[in-house]
Amino acid sequence: MDDKIKSAARKALNEGDDALSDDELLAELENDPELEKFREARMEQMKREINHVRELRSLGHGDYLEISKEEDMVKLISRTAKGVVHFTHPSFARCKILDKHLRILAPHHFETHFVSINVEKCPFLAQKFQIRVLPCLVIVSGGHVADRLVGFEEFGNSDGFSTDALERRLAKTGVLKIPKGELGRVPVAQRPISYQTGHSQTEEAYSTGDELDY
Repeated sequence: MDDKIKSAARKALNEGDDALSDDELLAELENDPELEKFREARMEQMKREINHVRELRSLGHGDYLEISKEEDMVKLISRTAKGVVHFTHPSFARCKILDKHLRILAPHHFETHFVSINVEKCPFLAQKFQIRVLPCLVIVSGGHVADRLVGFEEFGNSDGFSTDALERRLAKTGVLKIPKGELGRVPVAQRPISYQTGHSQTEEAYSTGDELDY
């Protein structure tokens, strides 16, 4: 979609999520030199973008969410176009490390659904996906498993890998895209957030534990 449309929609949504009038939508585009020729078409584009973002926001996009019920996770996986699912355990320190990175990534990759679930609460999925070692990230694309990351072996088996390293690894799966140009060279935590969610989550303190067989 046109970057000007996305920019205008982003500004409108981040300033307030109430329904916008046609005049208000047009006001966001008033500096566009092509406005006179494409006024109506571009306004419809902007409306579609805003509705698309509102729909994703209602599903939890932009936040890193904990899913408590296995049946909810099954539904989420089946309907998700792009998703990162963290199978976790509250007593494992490395799961907490991964939580921290995913919580940073989620608001910067709004099109991707970032969620977690306690592996003890999803025995069916744990068996289906053969979850044996934690932490485990399952990458979902079009309702199907496209890839997985098990433990920290791909990061030198070190706890000190960066959020940017995880972002680059996830980008290889196609589940998210790193911005092009200068912005892509900025550390993810320092980039502007595309769409504000209005939600916040308190980062929990690391618990004791390690990467363990489940």
